[in-house]
Amino acid sequence: MRTRAVFYIVLGVLILAALLAVDLIAHGYRALQGVTFELFRAILQGVALSWLLRGAYTLFFRQSMIARAGDQKETVLWPVQLARRFIVVSAAAIVLAFLPALFRLSLSKQFTPQTFPTVISVDFIGAVWLTVLVAIALSFWQLTFVRQQTQFARRRFTGWAVAAGLYSLLFFIIQVGVIPDGTVGVAALSVLALVVALAAILLGYRVPWVPHIPREGKRRLIWLSLANVVLAVALVLMYTGVGLTSSLFGGYAIYWHNAAGALFGTVAIYFIFVFFSTLFSLSSTDLVERKSAEVKSLVKLTRFSSDVLSSELLLDLPRLAEQITTLAREATGSDCAWLELRSNTFAPGRAGLGEVMVRSHVAIDEASAEEIMATSEHFPDAGRAIESPREELGKTRKAFVLRKRRNNRDLAAMSNGSSIVTSLHSLVAVPLLRRNEVRGGLYVGKRKEDGFDDDDLTVLSAFSDVASLALETARLLADSIEKQKFDGELRAARAMQKSLIPEKFPEVKGFDIDAFSIPAYDVGGDYYDSTVLYDGSMVIVIGDVSGKGISASMYMAETKGVVQGMAPLMQNMPELLQGANSALLRNLPAQASMRRSFVTLGMLNLSKTGVHYCRAGHTPLLIVRANGSYEFLQPKGMAVGIMPQTIFNQVLEERTIAVQAGDVLVLFSDGITDTRNAQGEDFGYARLAEIVTLLRSEHSAKGITMGVLQHLTNFSASESYGDDATLVVIKVIGNASDETSQSKLDSAQLT
Repeated sequence: MRTRAVFYIVLGVLILAALLAVDLIAHGYRALQGVTFELFRAILQGVALSWLLRGAYTLFFRQSMIARAGDQKETVLWPVQLARRFIVVSAAAIVLAFLPALFRLSLSKQFTPQTFPTVISVDFIGAVWLTVLVAIALSFWQLTFVRQQTQFARRRFTGWAVAAGLYSLLFFIIQVGVIPDGTVGVAALSVLALVVALAAILLGYRVPWVPHIPREGKRRLIWLSLANVVLAVALVLMYTGVGLTSSLFGGYAIYWHNAAGALFGTVAIYFIFVFFSTLFSLSSTDLVERKSAEVKSLVKLTRFSSDVLSSELLLDLPRLAEQITTLAREATGSDCAWLELRSNTFAPGRAGLGEVMVRSHVAIDEASAEEIMATSEHFPDAGRAIESPREELGKTRKAFVLRKRRNNRDLAAMSNGSSIVTSLHSLVAVPLLRRNEVRGGLYVGKRKEDGFDDDDLTVLSAFSDVASLALETARLLADSIEKQKFDGELRAARAMQKSLIPEKFPEVKGFDIDAFSIPAYDVGGDYYDSTVLYDGSMVIVIGDVSGKGISASMYMAETKGVVQGMAPLMQNMPELLQGANSALLRNLPAQASMRRSFVTLGMLNLSKTGVHYCRAGHTPLLIVRANGSYEFLQPKGMAVGIMPQTIFNQVLEERTIAVQAGDVLVLFSDGITDTRNAQGEDFGYARLAEIVTLLRSEHSAKGITMGVLQHLTNFSASESYGDDATLVVIKVIGNASDETSQSKLDSAQLT
């Protein structure tokens, strides 16, 4: 590749050298000079430019792109480096404007070289200038493609290049006298100049890479873009205005002289957009970086919980608690954080119940944290009467924020180096729940007044969901290992899995929901659940992990944690499935026995806008209408945790379902339809649909689930199954026009 690039550059230089020989010959023969000769020179210069562009791109620009491809930090700051490159190249071009002063040039009034040394000097200066023009054009081309779809950016750049080329051609024709310099020519030239300006605006109005640059990079970019605007305007004036430089280069390469003017003007317009885009997005940089930190912290927590479920960290509860506390503090930018996990349910006013198992403190000592949690005297302006943050968690079982306004006494105490207990002015308390019961709390504090907002509360609530699951899973497995090594371990694992499946679903107006799940072994990989999206709409989830037994149940627990942790941050089901696929791909266990594990998921969203279904490789949704007709709805989608993110996103599809009273929606795993009788016959899709159709007149969803279970047992003549079997029935009991009620996050957390 490097040899080919050098060949391209050498070929371009040789063409420019041949142009010098042609100019020397034409200088001695006036008959050769004219419009045709100028067109021939422009074509020859264009060919040289094309070879120089190809060589420079391959040798310098493409190599720099490949070198930065593996470094995320360098990739984000790459546009800033390009802006700095613009300054260097533009400054070199301005310096070249003074190069003719070093030569003794003899030019006619038409700026035609009068002597052979002048021909050589003008061609040498022009060749150097064309080389600099190549660097400017390549840098600009590369910058317009940053973080944009290649096809879209190429189309816009090509449109601008065509407009600039036509403008330069018309200007050239007028300059050489083919078209009189009259009103028509000037009007046509003005129209093309306007088209070039509009194309330049299209290139610069959308700069998607600006929001991704960190704050320090944006500060540098503001000054770099402003400097580039000034330099580009200076280049336009120096090389297209009145002066020796503009006349000299215009005499050497009339066509490319005009094209350079269009390029400089476009660069100025582009960097004006960059300047204002960077300036206006600077205020939102903290929010973007904070969101990025929140996502990274959630990914770290998910990975850590995965390690707990698949490694020797099962017994390392203190380390797990410390990691959760540290990540919660990092995600919210807090000054301190602490966590406590109790061995039993915490009841307000009964300190003896719920002995503390694990404590973790970051940037605060245990005595200070206990002083804050034991009484409310440090937050007298909390806005409501509370006994203490710990008592308030036990009563409400909801996350809350406490605030204290600063007064002169607080400011004086802080200036004298007061303790962190008196200097905290914002505190968030988040419960650690199991089966909707408080098992402990996660607390984060800031010295800043009003230091927490709704986003912090949402993130910390997501943290508590994942933390509760991880801590409880680790605790259950640790207890099972300590108490029973073999049979007892399986019983404890089954109890853990059962605790991860809700005993009942939240009440949703217009719907009656019931479900059952039967593992093939003591524990299994199927699960069903309910969660709440960012907009408050409730989602019914069913999942099926490949494989059976303990490994599948552990992977199921991780999947549930990922879904529950991400759901409050996602707008819709496709986003939730995409996030789950990304997290599970990064967190695949290292053991060879589990490396090929994947999960199929089906999601049914009961929102105000209607009922929506989305699946990731799961079995289709069975819809039985009130009139007895039925259908299987199977939108496109593939299992999570097995395919790259790009392919997964492309095939994912969400479908909307029109429902009315009497309709029945059934989510099921393949363990239902794959159940076999003594003759080896599958239960099958059709038999399931026929049974649900017969049972559709049942007044409750539970009646339908029990009826299906009875038929399934009679068919297999056994109470055990070859695969995990899960069934979720949603019966529409209201009118289709009824508005679906939105469950609160705390009421949906029935794990």
